[in-house]
Amino acid sequence: MNIAIVTGATGFIGTRLCEQLVACGWQVRATARANSQTTALANLGAEIVRCDLSREGLPTAALEDVQTVFHLAGMTTSSRLDELRSVNAAGTRRLAESLTGAGVSPTVVHVSSIAASGPAANGKPRTPGDSPLPISNYGRSKLEGEQAIATLADDMPVSIVRPSVVFGPGDREGFRIVEPIAKLGLHFSPGWRSPRLSVIYVDDLVEILMRTAERGRRISRQAVSLPAGEGIYVATVQEHPTYREWGTMIAAALDRRVRVLPVPPRIAKVVGWCAEQIGSGALHRDKIREALVETWAYDDENLTKELDIQPSHSLAEQLSQTIAWYRAEGWLKQPAG
Repeated sequence: MNIAIVTGATGFIGTRLCEQLVACGWQVRATARANSQTTALANLGAEIVRCDLSREGLPTAALEDVQTVFHLAGMTTSSRLDELRSVNAAGTRRLAESLTGAGVSPTVVHVSSIAASGPAANGKPRTPGDSPLPISNYGRSKLEGEQAIATLADDMPVSIVRPSVVFGPGDREGFRIVEPIAKLGLHFSPGWRSPRLSVIYVDDLVEILMRTAERGRRISRQAVSLPAGEGIYVATVQEHPTYREWGTMIAAALDRRVRVLPVPPRIAKVVGWCAEQIGSGALHRDKIREALVETWAYDDENLTKELDIQPSHSLAEQLSQTIAWYRAEGWLKQPAG
């Protein structure tokens, strides 16, 4: 039986990955912090490994006979570089040290972010071969995490997946955009320009992660300083809606009229600063900085060439599936129509 360890297993993406691994016959060891709720994972049959990579390495016993490590554990909600580094960079270093210390050599699939690469420029989509130029503290910490995992490349097969904006059933961050559209018919768009987005449905991302583990190319040790090129995949689709268009697509899935309200850049920055001071978590200056760029459009032809990945449905259908899940789970009270 294939055995995988999934870090960050209690998160939105981690839970979906564990579900799919178990459905495909894998034995799953799921890491979780001491205070994390793990009932759903335990009900799947996953073995729970209590571990906080921001403080400690993985227990050696948890790595016994593991063929694949999916590293998803990370922090997204802080604007402080030191806090982000403690999880996204230092936590990844602890994982790498745990693997070398245990003397094992599983396939490692490290889940990063397009924020580690940075936004595109001149209206042209970026690719995994472009040198990374992150503009946010989050992006810098994720790039440092990539550099930490790349130190393993001489000793075991390592691939990096950079997801774009991930949405789908269970997505609480995406729900923050959906809720004001559903309740008020309003979609707030920071800045006068609306950047193009790269997006991926959570189930398609899970498929990318699993195929990367199975047949993906691996990074070389030379990627340590600036990870780019072979062995790095950007999880996205070829449709690049603007943030404003994304709001109208959500409204269509809700069968709701929407008014798009541009927020002037200076006001958006003030809102981000104020939210940061009161500790809102999800909104802060780092997020506003990322929202005011020219474009986040990415293309990765290797998803098709090397992994044989095709989107499971159109974005409109996937948004409808997401909205249906929100309604079924009681997150949305507004009825269809």
